[in-house]
Amino acid sequence: MLFNIEFDSGVALEGYIVPDGFSEVASIRVSDENNEFGVFPCDQARPAVVAAGRHQTGLVGFRLDQSRIPTIRDLRTLMVHDAKSGILIYRRPQVEFPIQKKIIRLETQILPMAKFDRHCGRLFNYELHSMERFGHETTLQAFHLDSTNSIYLSGRLLMRNYEHFLDKGFEGIVLLSDPYYELALRLFLLKRMVTIPINFIGERDQLIFGPAADYFADTNFEDEDDLRARLKKAPPKVTNVLSSPVIRQLVCASPEQRVTRREVAPAIDLLSRFTVVGHNSDAVPFQGAVSELLGIPFDDITTPSRQTLLEDIAEKLRRIPAAEMLLEEDLIFNHYVVDALLLDRFDGLKMKAKQHANTAS
Repeated sequence: MLFNIEFDSGVALEGYIVPDGFSEVASIRVSDENNEFGVFPCDQARPAVVAAGRHQTGLVGFRLDQSRIPTIRDLRTLMVHDAKSGILIYRRPQVEFPIQKKIIRLETQILPMAKFDRHCGRLFNYELHSMERFGHETTLQAFHLDSTNSIYLSGRLLMRNYEHFLDKGFEGIVLLSDPYYELALRLFLLKRMVTIPINFIGERDQLIFGPAADYFADTNFEDEDDLRARLKKAPPKVTNVLSSPVIRQLVCASPEQRVTRREVAPAIDLLSRFTVVGHNSDAVPFQGAVSELLGIPFDDITTPSRQTLLEDIAEKLRRIPAAEMLLEEDLIFNHYVVDALLLDRFDGLKMKAKQHANTAS
């Protein structure tokens, strides 16, 4: 889906939504923090969209003015969403002085930092979270928005597809996790996914994770022998979706791409371009760095606490060779990153990456 705002003069607002379906009729839902003003079809012609073969009729534009919303001039928190997907298209600033930065927070954990994103995102003019749910084109459009310089994006993205935006005004934030703890979390959620809908996992990811969810559905995570046997006998269609997920996010352009030790160095190289890098083994430095970057109070920044149940599963995984093999590249990556964070020196990270690349080759 393509979308953008062309102008907001106060008494009138124009923009467009090009839906995924060639003949689909796009609609917008208009509201503010207190009221719903209705759903309106996109009825403004954009001939260039027809000429480009993107839509059958070209009726993808919309105009909001006093004829539709008499109080539009006074709506300080006006919001426009795509009626079908719920994606935010545009909103007037929710705070008096929005943060004038473009931020991409790369999510590396399967359970998103929703509270963190909600708090930070409201301080920006535009925000979009869990972007992996919306597909590549919609995600790309969010990076390309030109109606504001105050943007906060987050998602479990394959960052190789979007890394060039780090050279186009975006600053990267990432909080990494212990690989065994993240594997424990993924296994726990995949087991639940079979019987309980998990709304923060998108349709595409549910298809990708499906074989693993079915495979671990009956696993007893309190029984280390059962967990060991399951991991040892896991077929490729299961191990492929669990192996070194962080390296995969940093170096792969598609979820099916496999990773080897050779990808550790490129992953570290990309990570070194991020403005804020933290690790959930000690999130305090991460909170401090985000506070400084965004100019918000330290105490307002919350990160997820580690759960005892998942810590117990992670400890079992540390003793299972098959788990170590699954996470081999992430474990090497994690070792280098933790060392760099302890020394507060990311300038040496690329040198370590080069040394590892020479060893791996």
